[in-house]
Amino acid sequence: MRRYFGPDGLLAENVTHFEFRPSQLEMAEAVLEALGARSPLVVEAGTGTGKTWAYLVPAILSGKRTVVSTGTKTLQDQILDQDIPFLKRTVYPKLRAVCLKGRGNYLCHRRFKDFSYQPTLWNKDEAKLWSRFQKWATRTRTGDRAEISWLPDQFHTWNEVCSAGEHCLGQQCSDVQRCFVTRLRAEAAQAHLVVVNHHLFFADLALRDKADTGVLPEYDAVIFDEAHQLEDVMGQYFGIQFNSYGLMELTRVLQREFKKETGASHRFHDARRIVQQLEVLNRLLHRHLFEVRGSQGRFPLDMSRMGKNFVQSCNQLIHALDELAPMIAPAEDLPLSFEAYHRRASDLSGAVRMLLAQEDESLVYWYEVGQNALFLNATPIEVCSIFRRRVLTPNRPVILTSATLSVAGSFDFVRQSLGIAPDSKSIRLPSPFAYAEQTMLYIPRRFPAPNEHDFCRQIAEQSVEILLKTRGRALFLFTSYRNMNEVHQLLRDRLPYPILVQGQKPKRALLAEFKESIGSVLFATSSFRQGIDVPGEALSCLLIDKLPFEVPDDPLAAARMDFITRQGKSSFFGYQVPRAVIQLKQGVGRLIRSSSDRGLIVIFDVRLLQKNYGQIFLKSLPPCRLVHQLDAIDEFQWGPSGISSS
Repeated sequence: MRRYFGPDGLLAENVTHFEFRPSQLEMAEAVLEALGARSPLVVEAGTGTGKTWAYLVPAILSGKRTVVSTGTKTLQDQILDQDIPFLKRTVYPKLRAVCLKGRGNYLCHRRFKDFSYQPTLWNKDEAKLWSRFQKWATRTRTGDRAEISWLPDQFHTWNEVCSAGEHCLGQQCSDVQRCFVTRLRAEAAQAHLVVVNHHLFFADLALRDKADTGVLPEYDAVIFDEAHQLEDVMGQYFGIQFNSYGLMELTRVLQREFKKETGASHRFHDARRIVQQLEVLNRLLHRHLFEVRGSQGRFPLDMSRMGKNFVQSCNQLIHALDELAPMIAPAEDLPLSFEAYHRRASDLSGAVRMLLAQEDESLVYWYEVGQNALFLNATPIEVCSIFRRRVLTPNRPVILTSATLSVAGSFDFVRQSLGIAPDSKSIRLPSPFAYAEQTMLYIPRRFPAPNEHDFCRQIAEQSVEILLKTRGRALFLFTSYRNMNEVHQLLRDRLPYPILVQGQKPKRALLAEFKESIGSVLFATSSFRQGIDVPGEALSCLLIDKLPFEVPDDPLAAARMDFITRQGKSSFFGYQVPRAVIQLKQGVGRLIRSSSDRGLIVIFDVRLLQKNYGQIFLKSLPPCRLVHQLDAIDEFQWGPSGISSS
């Protein structure tokens, strides 16, 4: 590996301003060894290590077909668009790499043609974009939605034209020869590297449980980047789900098909009636769930407390779907697309039936209700047995890496969560950045506890002084929308800087404006803890309201804590603290993104200083200067541009 990563290696010869990083070389050597030894490897690589190349190069040289699974599509695109072309030029010119995403990310030729024949656009804004979208759809070579950055995140028309699995006709489709998904899968079968995201990886595993084939080709090794997300993502694919969006989509597409199939009007007379009944039941279920709790959020799906109206509506829904399914079953006089609709109706009925019966004790049953949608779910209480059985198979090396896998220097939590043997190899590689010089951590000694009534008011008071010192340029991370909104209300007229608030615009647009508007202050919640990269002076101060503990009465968290307690262990130190530590490390990692970045971290949670578990958090953070007085911030050396408190 020194030939590639050493001070005079191939990368040094081909990269302008190359910096030799001993930690990068150490990681590459460990990954190459693990690929040969066919044993699991856990690597925590601090920000700036260059971990992507440190696993891609040995994967290429190993000669094994390797699946690289990322936590975000952003990292997927970076690997394919930036890293792979460079490594192909410098390491292995014959390299074949393919990026695969979930089907919903790709355009479907057949559905686009059908929709274009008689488009029903969601609103005026989408109607204005339709002509531009049509031009892209007829010219694209990949069909990947990521190509069209100008398309809003919430573009409802996309759901009508994408290659979603429930609408796929497979080899019977008239456009199968031009299908973007089919072509990509064929290329993946011949590739050395297949780059996916965690959602697709586990969707593939779950599909293989139900069918003989999956989405991914056979592979020899798997590397998980952003591996701290694995436990949460896995749970979404090895349980049971029903959501009102899926039911609404089925009823909407059937209504459109009924209008087209005039020759089968007699057959569809009863089907139309049932579809209308399903639309009513969908609204009733949503109303009944609001009646049970009276608020939005996630709650236990306890059938003894759900009320007779909810149970009755669920049973009526099952009956209606069972009645509908044979009416839309494939027939010679119907389009092939009805096979997918028939399958979808049967799947929805089966899901609701299992969610009502709750026979599988390894699952926790819960529901989530929002303003316009409801979700009924059953999620595995623990996923370690699934990961051990389905991923950690003999003779297939598995590498897990992230900047946030350890808790106070220990990998016990991630090992236990995923069923990895305690004696498996693990390495911690600190960031090459000089955190002690580049950062300062401010935690006030005398401050209200997070549960005290004037907590947010005191945050606002101190934040004014801090943000005037840093001239804005700050990201404010909150653990709840309530805290975010309260502090925003208290600060919005007191700061001479542009204030951006999560929810005002799509995330991508907010981040773009934050980067461009130097001096702005961005208020956000947990979704901004991960996957955002704002190097330079646009982000010079990171403020965090309190430690990101999960809500203890969240049904999934409560079930996992109970599972740990029944094993005779502490659920607080065995689950809540480690989860919160990893979330805090993710948030803190947003600040320093390069060796030239400098910045201030502020955490308004005195529990870090007053509780015994506070030391676990502090030992998990990068080594930076800790201060407790606001005046000490003025002593920080901000770098060439400086930050004046005047």
